[in-house]
Amino acid sequence: MGPSGKAPRKSKESSQDQMIIDAGQRQLGALQCGSCGMLYAPGIPEDRLQHLRHHRRLRQDGLRYGGWKKERVVAEFWDGKIVLILPGDPQYALRKAAEVLQVVDSELGFPAGPERCRLFPEHSRVYLFVHPGRGVQGCLTAQPIRQ
Repeated sequence: MGPSGKAPRKSKESSQDQMIIDAGQRQLGALQCGSCGMLYAPGIPEDRLQHLRHHRRLRQDGLRYGGWKKERVVAEFWDGKIVLILPGDPQYALRKAAEVLQVVDSELGFPAGPERCRLFPEHSRVYLFVHPGRGVQGCLTAQPIRQ
């Protein structure tokens, strides 16, 4: 009972509600992986599993880049370079672009189709940012449009 003789009202969300149990875990909140950049909660088993899957997918051959003899480097930086891939490039370059774009589509939630012919229309360009030790770190696909 409160000072007025009435029972205090209980709100639906009390500031004293404990949402996380601190049982001596190393990390309670969200954590960002230094390697893959994913934000996840290590205390939640589903989150940890999702992070492991994401991490494995990024470590697969789709994002590795060993370099080519005839690569078209359009810019170089202290932490990597930008490589341009055009529709008329050799098959190994087109395959690498398709692998990277498949990972991008998967991360964005687009369904993966059996054929990826839409990737290289006549005037399209694929730019890959490549880090020497980490492989492909970024991707940009560009197409000219009229309207």
